[in-house]
Amino acid sequence: MHGVAESAKIDFVPMDVNQPAPDISILVSSYNHALFVEGAIRSCLSQQGVSLEVLVVDDGSTDDSPARIQAIEDPRLRIFLQKNRGLSRALNRALAEARGRWVKFLPSDDRLLPGCLARQLAAAAGSVASFCLPEVVDADLRPLPDPAPQAWFDMPTATGPQVAIDLLDRNCLSAPCGLFSRVAALEAGGFDPSMRIAQDYDLWLRLASRGDLHRFPERLVQVRWHGANQSGAVTSATEGERALALVRALTRDGLSGWRERIESMGATADKALRVLLLALLDSGLPQVRPFACELAIEIREAGGELASEPRLEEFFADSPELMRPGPWGGLAKGIPS
Repeated sequence: MHGVAESAKIDFVPMDVNQPAPDISILVSSYNHALFVEGAIRSCLSQQGVSLEVLVVDDGSTDDSPARIQAIEDPRLRIFLQKNRGLSRALNRALAEARGRWVKFLPSDDRLLPGCLARQLAAAAGSVASFCLPEVVDADLRPLPDPAPQAWFDMPTATGPQVAIDLLDRNCLSAPCGLFSRVAALEAGGFDPSMRIAQDYDLWLRLASRGDLHRFPERLVQVRWHGANQSGAVTSATEGERALALVRALTRDGLSGWRERIESMGATADKALRVLLLALLDSGLPQVRPFACELAIEIREAGGELASEPRLEEFFADSPELMRPGPWGGLAKGIPS
């Protein structure tokens, strides 16, 4: 079996470095998806118009996933078997071994649609990462009756700052829909091993500070929504990881850096501050409240105004330290001197 790593003997079988580097390296993370993993791998190997390699890391599956993976014969396939170490470490292992200029992460229960890689490679020019849209389906690849998961990811075409601003609201970028620079991902530190759910969101935010993100509305990946999805439910743990990733990004790039991104789209300084404040409020995360307060104070010090609207009124109502009697910016109460 070509390229198979026997975990009881050695960790992996290295790629022949004399082979030309492929355009794209696909990182397939496998864990107890015996019913789906073959389809995921074959959807990669059947792609046309690009050179590719598929690196499968089985992270200690207890079903027959390893046997099903090893039954696939293809010289472009490399298989790594390891004890369970978590998704981030599995992906980092594959990322370290990858040789393509571009990288795609495909969970073992999802599939690439025909033409996905060729279309996405063409769209990635000039960006550090490019994202298509998913087709959200059930376990049997039928349209999902619940429209909410599909609506979560459906966003219009956008490039650069707009995609980054959208990420302040939520992780609207489906992980298997991304095609990102291998070098940029390595320089950014790869996937954070401390994260179990939001490792992709965390990486997108770090990549956004290294170049443009591009999003285009073509459905090129099938994402299975089968009830056991790791990120399928909002919990205190998932929200905690999202907040950690976002606070890191706001701290790392600074509010001035985020404001400059918005200004680069043609917004005035006053409007940029307002857009950023509203984006943070839309996130619904209490952990970003200190940043929102800082923005509100900066808006007042710059002489800006805020029109009265529910999101802002609720923010001020929950922020007594920012209030004083008297009108300010159309609100009944405003920021103290």
